[in-house]
Amino acid sequence: MSEVVATVVIVVALLLVALVLYKSIYFVKERQQIVMELCGKYTHTLKAGPHFVLWPFYRPKTYSWKYFVTQGNNVVPVRKINQTIVLTKSEVMDFPKQDVISRDNARVTLDAVMGYRISNAKKMIYNSQNLPYMLAKLLQAQVRNVAGTLDVDSIVDDTTALSGIQLSLNQIAQRWGVTIEKVGIQGVEARQLKDVLAKRKRAELGNKEIIIQAKTTKQTTIVDSEGRRDKMITEAKGTLEQAISRARGTAAAIINKAGAEAKSVKEIARVVANAGEDPTNYLLAVKYIDVLKEIMKMNNTRINLLPKKTAFLITSQALGMNTLLPKGGARRN
Repeated sequence: MSEVVATVVIVVALLLVALVLYKSIYFVKERQQIVMELCGKYTHTLKAGPHFVLWPFYRPKTYSWKYFVTQGNNVVPVRKINQTIVLTKSEVMDFPKQDVISRDNARVTLDAVMGYRISNAKKMIYNSQNLPYMLAKLLQAQVRNVAGTLDVDSIVDDTTALSGIQLSLNQIAQRWGVTIEKVGIQGVEARQLKDVLAKRKRAELGNKEIIIQAKTTKQTTIVDSEGRRDKMITEAKGTLEQAISRARGTAAAIINKAGAEAKSVKEIARVVANAGEDPTNYLLAVKYIDVLKEIMKMNNTRINLLPKKTAFLITSQALGMNTLLPKGGARRN
C-alpha cells in the first residue's frame, strides 16, 4: 500500500513539475510582447525569444478588446477576451460610418479608417481600457471638429484635407503606447449633395461676377483718370509752349524793332552830321515830339502851345523870379 501511495505522490509531483515547467516557459514570436506581473505587480515585458519565468508567481497580464471589422458591406463588432500576447505589428482599424456637419451646414457621411501600431505594450495595457473603442471615439471627435471647418466641396473633392488630424491623434495616443501611422477617408456620402453643390456654385459665380464688375469699374476709373491726367498734362504743355512761343515772338519783335531803330538812329545821325548839325539835339527833339504825341492822346489833358518867350516868362514867375513881361504887359513880382 505504501508503495502505491509513494508512486502516486511521485506521479503527482512529476505532473506538478511538468505543469510548472509548461506554464513557466514562453516562446515569444517576433513582433509580439507579453507583460509579466509578480503577484499582481508589473515586473518586466517579454519580447521576441524564449523566456523562463516561475509560474504561478509570475503571470502574464491579460486584456480584452472590442473592435470592428468589415464583412462585405457591413462593419461588425468583434470581441477578444483575456488576451495575453500584445501584437506590435501595424494594423488597420475600421469604424462605423459617421455623420458630420460641414462649415456650410451640409450633412456628410464619412467612412474613416485608421492605421496604428502598438509601440509600448506596458502603456497600452495599464493606461487604456479597450484601446480600439478609445481610438474610435477619439477619431470621431477629431473628424467632427476638422470637418466642421471645411466646406462640403473640399471634403468631397479632396479627402486628404482630413488627414491633418493624424498629428493631433498621435500626440494623444502616445500616452497609451500607440503610434498613429495613417488616418484616411475611404468613402464620402453627402445627403442632397447636388443641391448643396449647386447652391455653393451659384454663390461662387455670384461672388466672381461681383469681383469682375468691381475690377471692371476699377479699370474704367483708372483709364478715365489717366485720360484726364494726360489731357491736363497735354493742355499744360500746350499752354506752356504757346507762352514760350509768344514770349520768343515778342522778344524777337523787340529785338528787331530795337535793331531797326538803332539802324535808323545811326543813319539819321550820319545824315544830320553831314549837314553840320548836332545829331543829339535832333534825336532829343524827335523823342520830345513822340512823348508829346502820347501826352496829347491822354484823356482830360489840354495842351496850350505858347511862344517860347511867353513860356519862359510864365515859368520864371512860377519859380518866383522878377521878370519883365513882353511889351504891353504888366510887371509882376
